[in-house]
Amino acid sequence: MRNIVCQVVKLAKFFECAIAIESLDFTKKKSKMSSDSKVYNEMLILLSTGMFREAILSRCTRFGVELIKVNPAFTSVIGMINYMGKYGLSSGTAAALVIGRRALKLSEKIPQCLLRPEDVNKYDWSHWRRVASFIKLNRIRRTQLFQWRKTRLRYPQQLLTSDLIKGCAIAPGNGKIFLEVCSNTRCKNNF
Repeated sequence: MRNIVCQVVKLAKFFECAIAIESLDFTKKKSKMSSDSKVYNEMLILLSTGMFREAILSRCTRFGVELIKVNPAFTSVIGMINYMGKYGLSSGTAAALVIGRRALKLSEKIPQCLLRPEDVNKYDWSHWRRVASFIKLNRIRRTQLFQWRKTRLRYPQQLLTSDLIKGCAIAPGNGKIFLEVCSNTRCKNNF
């Protein structure tokens, strides 16, 4: 890990740019570890975000590189929805793009097709929270979100019928966000 931190700071110094990281805090999660699964607990214990944060902070201070900590809220979801399919990025790289944009104080708008008419004037975080909870609740895989923009948006009558499990589009309707799905290869859902 030390070598990676050295390389990142060296590159930032060479290109005269700042480094942006998420301001993650796992203290609440670690305090309730007994209620979660054993695998999840082990993952949290082995996760060395504190060591990484300290190493990169000290290295940035020593070499005069600015370190910007940003809010980690919905970075993965925003990256998957806005950038993953558009630029052909992995979900982690798309989330890193969102972190970099936050460091530059750029905002992330939710696509208009995901907004309900009554939500247009609401704050953006509530929209992203709704999309994130829908994705989690329906166990939508990241690969299913890769090409959601390429399909036609419709207002489905029901949410996720049992035999249609290929994520095609997220569309607003009846006060909820729905995922329209279609596994039929002959389905004409493309533009």
